[in-house]
Amino acid sequence: MEIRANYVLIGAFTLLTLLAAGLFILWIGGKGKNTAMIEYEISSTESVRGLSINSDVLFSGIRVGKVTDITISRITPGAVHIHISIAADTPVREDSVAQLEARGITGISVISISGGSAQSPLIQVPKGGVGVILYAPSPLSSVVTQVPDVLASSGQVLRRMEQMFSEENVLAVNEILTSLARISNTLADRSESLNTILLEVEKSSGRLNTLLATANEALAVDMKQTSAAVTGMAKRADSTLAAMEPGLRQFSTQGLADMRMLVTEMRNLVHVFTRVGQKLENDPRRFLFGDSVQEYQNR
Repeated sequence: MEIRANYVLIGAFTLLTLLAAGLFILWIGGKGKNTAMIEYEISSTESVRGLSINSDVLFSGIRVGKVTDITISRITPGAVHIHISIAADTPVREDSVAQLEARGITGISVISISGGSAQSPLIQVPKGGVGVILYAPSPLSSVVTQVPDVLASSGQVLRRMEQMFSEENVLAVNEILTSLARISNTLADRSESLNTILLEVEKSSGRLNTLLATANEALAVDMKQTSAAVTGMAKRADSTLAAMEPGLRQFSTQGLADMRMLVTEMRNLVHVFTRVGQKLENDPRRFLFGDSVQEYQNR
């Protein structure tokens, strides 16, 4: 009897547990149905691989709804329309952006909506209407899209590197390095010669400095002698002018008067010569032989 009683208790406890779990599930389901939902549409031009109906919709990382429908656009080639249903109290703004986000390595994708900026107004969706949320390509999809171009560029780089390291180019590089080594050796030899030349120039500059110093000393002595000679000449010139001063004073008084009289007499003499020349030019015979016409005598 005790064994049967234990089985009855265990069975009753199990039934009560299952009944409580069922009631909890029904309560959760009823609560979800009573939550107000708003429909939004998202248009994407990239692949929505991994996204399906009932996929989660996240807002700032929090689950707020699910994907209700995915259709292909009949107007825009390659475009896909994604319909989502999210809680009505979700603060979706006009600058909020939806992106496709991969979840782990399973290949499943979800829709992730950004919060937007505080200055942007909330999207107002009329009752029974459908709002529109902007879509931005996800970073992962951009990377995947650029992978073929990157691979093609990498192939070109590898082919160019292969051409660069061909046997002919390697031989050419070896020749260049050999030439550079020869040039460096030549420059080393010439640098030694240049050092010798610089030493000789330094010695010559020392001799030149000595010569310039000697020339400066000699020039200083000559300048002193020259200045002394010039001073003597100046003194002699002063003495000469002092001796000539009385004669100059006499000339400036009496001599200038005599010079003026001489100039006047010279002017008169010039006038006489001028008249004589005119008479000679007009009648040279009369001037030389006189007047030959006899005077008339009255008888």
